[in-house]
Formats: sequence, structure tokens, C-alpha cells
Amino acid sequence: MDAGNEHPDDEWPLPPSWMWSCGECIELYRAMKPAPEVVEAALEEFGPGVDCDPSDSVVTTQIRLARHIAVEHEEFLPDADEACEKCMSDVRQHLPELLVLEHRARHLFAPPRIVGLL
Repeated sequence: MDAGNEHPDDEWPLPPSWMWSCGECIELYRAMKPAPEVVEAALEEFGPGVDCDPSDSVVTTQIRLARHIAVEHEEFLPDADEACEKCMSDVRQHLPELLVLEHRARHLFAPPRIVGLL
């Protein structure tokens, strides 16, 4: 568990080994992983009255990695997680398949608390 995290749902999983053999996965992961800390540091410096993430980098970097995995590595995606409310939701039947695959991809690299948000 990362320092400062107090709950397992906040823990960043170790990405699967196959991701490290894909240059684009590596590049997208390296852009995504530090984004929350960078934004948090800016918020501490400038305070809550300043939009410290105007391009929503925390979310968009995760979406870019999830989309890449869903499109380029679909064969490695985990099945729907029966413990995940989003995976089991009836709403997913009405979503474009790519969004469903992106959500499943997020289970590979994002903490459960974050996966459940998108």
C-alpha cells in the first residue's frame, strides 16, 4: 500500500507484466501515475480557489491508458469483476462496448476506489 493510504481500495495495483513490453503502455502509465500527486501539490500551494488541473489530467491520463489497453490489448482484459458495482450494473448493457472495455482495463492499473468512479 502506498504511504498515506489507509484503505485497500486506495492501493494502486502492480500492473501486469505484459504492459511493460508495450512502449505505449509504458508511456501512458508514466504520464498517468504521477498526475494525482502533481495536482494535489498544486492545490496545496495555490489553495482551493484555483483550478490546478484545468485539463483534468488525473482523469484523462487514466482514460487514455484504459482506451489504449481496450483497443490494443483486449485479449488481456480481465473479465467483469463480480465485486465491482460498475461491472455488474445493468447500465453497462446500454453503453458502447468500448466504454465497457475501458472500465475493465482500469481494473488492471487503478485503485478499486478510482475504478468505481468511471
